[in-house]
Amino acid sequence: MTGPELEPQIRQLLSERDFAAVKAVLSELETADIAELLAQCESDEQALAFRLLSLEQAADVFSLLPLENQGMLVEHMSQASVADILNEMSPDDRTELLEEVPGELAKRLLASLRGEERAIARALLNYPADSVGRLMTPEYVAVRPAWTVEAVLEHIRKVAPQKETVNDLYVINNEGKLLDHIQLQDVVLAPAGSTVESLMSGPTEEPSLMAQQDQEAAVELFKKYDTQVLPVVDRRGVLVGIVTGDDVLDLQEQVDTEDFQKLAGVTALEDPYFQTSYLKMVVKRLPWLTFLLAAELLTALAIASHEDSMREHIWLLILFMPMVNASAGNVGSQMAGLVIRGLAVQEMKLGDWLRIGLRELRMGLTLGVILAAMAWASAILFGRPWQVAVILVVSMLSALTIANLAGAMIPLALKRIRLDPAVTSAPLIASLMDALSAVIFFGTATVIFHYYG
Repeated sequence: MTGPELEPQIRQLLSERDFAAVKAVLSELETADIAELLAQCESDEQALAFRLLSLEQAADVFSLLPLENQGMLVEHMSQASVADILNEMSPDDRTELLEEVPGELAKRLLASLRGEERAIARALLNYPADSVGRLMTPEYVAVRPAWTVEAVLEHIRKVAPQKETVNDLYVINNEGKLLDHIQLQDVVLAPAGSTVESLMSGPTEEPSLMAQQDQEAAVELFKKYDTQVLPVVDRRGVLVGIVTGDDVLDLQEQVDTEDFQKLAGVTALEDPYFQTSYLKMVVKRLPWLTFLLAAELLTALAIASHEDSMREHIWLLILFMPMVNASAGNVGSQMAGLVIRGLAVQEMKLGDWLRIGLRELRMGLTLGVILAAMAWASAILFGRPWQVAVILVVSMLSALTIANLAGAMIPLALKRIRLDPAVTSAPLIASLMDALSAVIFFGTATVIFHYYG
């Protein structure tokens, strides 16, 4: 059974104070299932169950818990227990905790670390926020070219308990510079007496990350090389750590979540939905809604500017205007979403802007012709004057062509000036297209009714 399925049983055993039974049940579960189970329990139940775990198990479970659960457990545990768990945690998971908790608590937690672990934590926290350095762990296995396979295996036996992985071995020189990467299986299968140098692949450059790089670069490199771990080097090429696939998966989830929130017109949330306070949610949503309201005022101004000249036909036109507005907004939002995803997965580059522009100009015209024909049929079906049908055709064709082009170019322009293209949210595109299509619609109507009214 999984953790959530066992929740009622665990809660019952805790209420009965049958701690031996709780410990027996938890010992049969995987670490991830225990973390999922504890996250569902009340704070006092979490604290009770957590104390029943072994130190090694507690450190692994703690690193998998959401931040709010980690903070709660820290408050419920003694200083000595917290120190034991932090010292047992892997450096990358510990860094994530220290950079998320409030500053005063981070200082206390940092002070509770042992000398070597404190030095590692400080070194990782010295890297810029959102850099690969904050994501990496220094728990890797390094070997030298002159070592024999027997020496490598002996070294692995000594250091394995403190390392993140022993499957990937990194060859370094006397200055610590990364030379190559070999697999444990290569060492195991090599003839007795073989040296590490004889197992090296040659002069090809070893794929690696720079410690100062943005974390999102790690995601792209992991996709490119389809690997589970990548080395991290400094500006001199010295090996300083590794980044593992589980950290990249967590990072990808965070990036995707932020992009979805931005596309919905919401400032990125730092905490999960139910852990975000009512006031904070208002603060996150209100700025975009205020901005979009101001953008919609442009639509009202466009209509008001034609009120006097079109007074006789204004209600007739307003009846059909939503067809043009909605279609333009939908087309622009569609296109922006396609380009944002294309940039995210590197299907397209900034240098492709002309190619994309020409393609989407044709696409906009095609969509405009098809929807304009449907709009013409709608006007005729409702028995409206032929002038209205012409206005719909011209404005639909123009607005959709521009909207499709804008949806493609705006994300590229934002990327060019180093802004996140995801801020080209669907509500923003829709609001801008509302204003633009209103100008086109009433401008066309003014011309048509002036000459043929």
